Amino acid sequence: MSKKSTKKEKRFKPNVIAFACLWCGVGKNELNPVEVFSDFNLIKLMCSGRLNTALVLQTFEKGADGVVVFGCPEGKCHYSTGNQNALEEQKTIKAILTLLGMKPERFKLKLDDFSEDDKFDEAIEKFIKGLRGFGPSPISITEKT
Repeated sequence: MSKKSTKKEKRFKPNVIAFACLWCGVGKNELNPVEVFSDFNLIKLMCSGRLNTALVLQTFEKGADGVVVFGCPEGKCHYSTGNQNALEEQKTIKAILTLLGMKPERFKLKLDDFSEDDKFDEAIEKFIKGLRGFGPSPISITEKT
């Protein structure tokens, strides 16, 4: 591997979009629907069950290198079955990403209570680390700078 490609890999900072259920304990401020962190942008949803395939694919199309969704633990959804809907949607999303020639690991659904310990920080750091290994997304209609 050349020095040039090694430098490029070290400089790659994935564009990560995180969606989070308002009720699962993610984020610093419950009143802000969008929060910007140093490594990702967080968009809050009323429920992870509001997630749909079109939204995730459009997020990739607009330049995301990875999309992660945080929701309530199974059996503890504020709206009863929202996280079950997200689990079903995840299957479709990963199948379509595979058909598009993308690694399905660029999408992650994580269901847990993130108000405890450092679960959220650990989950997002692990996801971002994986994306760095993949490099930029192969699909994007927007220019990356």
